[in-house]
Amino acid sequence: MRKLGVLIVLFWMFFSYQAHATETVLPTISLENEQTEYTAGEEIHFRLENAEDLKIILINEQGQKRFLKEPVYTVTDSDLDGSYRAELYQKEKLEPVLVAEDLFQVKQLDEITPDDTPPSFSAIDISHDADILPTSVLHVSIEAGDAESGVKAATLIIQGDSNKAEIQLTQNIWTEKWEGEQALTDFQPGEKITFTVKLMDFADNEITVATLKELQLYQPKDPAISYNGIDILTEQKKIVQVGDKIELTLDKYATEFPTFESESGKVIPLNWQKNPTDWHGSLTLTQDLVGEIIQLPTFGPKLLIRTNSTPFHSIELIKNTILTGMINEDFATISQFYIEVNGTRYAVLRDGARFTSKEITTTGDITLYWTDWDGQIYSEVLVQRIKPVLPPIHKEIITSKPVMPKENKLIFTTPAPKAENPVKKLENTSNKQAKKENKSTNNSSSIPFWVPSLIIIGIIIFSGNKAMK
Repeated sequence: MRKLGVLIVLFWMFFSYQAHATETVLPTISLENEQTEYTAGEEIHFRLENAEDLKIILINEQGQKRFLKEPVYTVTDSDLDGSYRAELYQKEKLEPVLVAEDLFQVKQLDEITPDDTPPSFSAIDISHDADILPTSVLHVSIEAGDAESGVKAATLIIQGDSNKAEIQLTQNIWTEKWEGEQALTDFQPGEKITFTVKLMDFADNEITVATLKELQLYQPKDPAISYNGIDILTEQKKIVQVGDKIELTLDKYATEFPTFESESGKVIPLNWQKNPTDWHGSLTLTQDLVGEIIQLPTFGPKLLIRTNSTPFHSIELIKNTILTGMINEDFATISQFYIEVNGTRYAVLRDGARFTSKEITTTGDITLYWTDWDGQIYSEVLVQRIKPVLPPIHKEIITSKPVMPKENKLIFTTPAPKAENPVKKLENTSNKQAKKENKSTNNSSSIPFWVPSLIIIGIIIFSGNKAMK
C-alpha cells in the first residue's frame, strides 16, 4: 500500500507538469491608449501579446475588411461608421485564434465624398482536372480590388448551353483573393462553358466583367462494337461464327461494364482491359454458344452464333435436271430458298433438312438464293452446272462406181492398120488413165461418176478419126 501511494503521487506530479507545459498561452490585442472613437486621418495603435506571426484583420459591422501588416492603422474617408472588431489568424489557418469584439469605433465628422468608382477586376485562375467531367469540381480564384471602400462581394457566373450556375466567392485572408468551388453536375458532357465575374463594393457600385475564359467539358467516347475488326454498332442483326472475336470499346471513364445475354438466359461476360484512352472488352465465340442469339442490354445488334459458314451439307445434281441436298442444322432458319439457272427461277421443296428442286429445263450455271435470319439475301454459285444434251452425229460417205467401156463392143467399122494400131495403144493409155481417174474418183466423192467416161470416149473418137485420115 505504501508503494502504491508513492506511485500515485509521482504519477499525479508528472501529469500536472505535462499539462502545465502544454498549456497554450492565448494571444491578446488592445489599444495603446484609452481613446476608443476615431475619425478619418487618426492613427490607431494596438498592443499585442503572444501574437508574433499572427495576421491582424479589422472588420466593421458591414463586413468591410482592413488587412494590417503592422499593429497600426490610419482611418480613411472610406471607413464606414460603426464598431470594429479585430481577428487574429495563425499562418495558413482559416479560423481566427482570437476575436476581439468592439475594439474601437469609427465616426466620420465631415461629409464624405461619395464613392462612385466600381471595383476593378484583374485576373481569374481556374484549376481543374485534365479532363473536365460533370462530376469535376472547379477551383476558382480571382483578383479584384477597390481603392476606396473595398470589394464587398464577388460572384462568378458560369454559363453553358444547357444551364447556368453562380458561385458566391469568399476572400482568402492570406492571399486576399476571392475564391470558390463549383461542381459541374448541371452541365452536359462536351458542353462549352464561359465565365463572368460580377463585383460590388461597399458603396454599392457594381461591375460585370466577361473574363474571356472558356472551358469545354470532356466528351466521352461513344461505345463501339466490332466483329472481326468491322464495326457493327448500327446493325440490327448479325450472323457470327464460332472461333471469331467480338470486341467492345468503352470510354476510359466508364464505370459500368455490360455483359452479353442470350435469349435462353445465359450471361456471357467479356474480358476487360484498361488502356490509356479507353476500356477494351473482348469475347471469343466458343462451340457451346452455337445456336444462341446474344445481345448487349443497352446497345448493339443481336448476334446469331453458327459453326458453319455455308448452309449446305451436301449437294447433288441428278440426271442433269434435278438438284437435291442437305441443309446444315444451324441454317434451319433460312427461307425463300430457290434456284436460278440462266435467268430462270426454279422452286425448291424442303423436307426437314433435305431439299429438292423442281425439274430444271434450262442450261448454264446453277445459283442458289436464300434469305437468312438477318434478313439479308445470300447466294452461292455451284460447281455443278446444267449441260446441254446434244443429238448423235451420223456421217454419210458417198462413192461413185467407175464406168469402164466394154472391150468387145465395136465402135468403128473401118479396120486399122496392123503395123501400128494407135487405137490399141490409145486404149491401153486410156485404160491406164481411166484406172488413174477411177482411183482419184474413189478418193474424192465430189467428182461425178460420168466425167471420166466422157473423157475416155472422147479420146477414142479422136484417135479413130486420126487413123482414118
